[in-house]
Amino acid sequence: MKAYKQQFLDYWQQRTVREQRLLAAMAAVLGAAFLYLGVWEPANASLQRNRAAVARLQAEQGMVQALADEAAKLKRQPAQAPLPAKELMPLLQQTAKSQGLPGGIQFNPEGDSGVSMEGVMGFDDWVRFAGVLSAQQQVRVLNVKVEAQPVPGQVKIKALLAHAGAEA
Repeated sequence: MKAYKQQFLDYWQQRTVREQRLLAAMAAVLGAAFLYLGVWEPANASLQRNRAAVARLQAEQGMVQALADEAAKLKRQPAQAPLPAKELMPLLQQTAKSQGLPGGIQFNPEGDSGVSMEGVMGFDDWVRFAGVLSAQQQVRVLNVKVEAQPVPGQVKIKALLAHAGAEA
């Protein structure tokens, strides 16, 4: 190592002052370029990737937290025994009426626990009705068939509904 150092010092002393300044300036520029390209750029790229990953993970954490909160809320609710079809029908009719669904909707018992629903209504009304049934009445849609009608936004719905954990 000392031999290399001595060779460099001999080479340096053979150069004129102007050449020494020029070599020193070039070394400084090369050193700065090396630091920028070898250290700063990779570190900056890594920082940007990590920021994007943090944002994505925070969004996922928010979703997981919301699901955990919903699961905890559902665990606190007492388990309900499924209503038989005969008892479920008045509940469905009352909810349909409170949601402003047309009066031509028919509810018929389907097996012991299921209720078939058939009628023409607005699609948005159906979605709202199904959401209210799920959120407030613990009624699930087991099967649904939707057919478009000539009137825009109107659909013919054939659905099979059941309460809580009942099977139709």
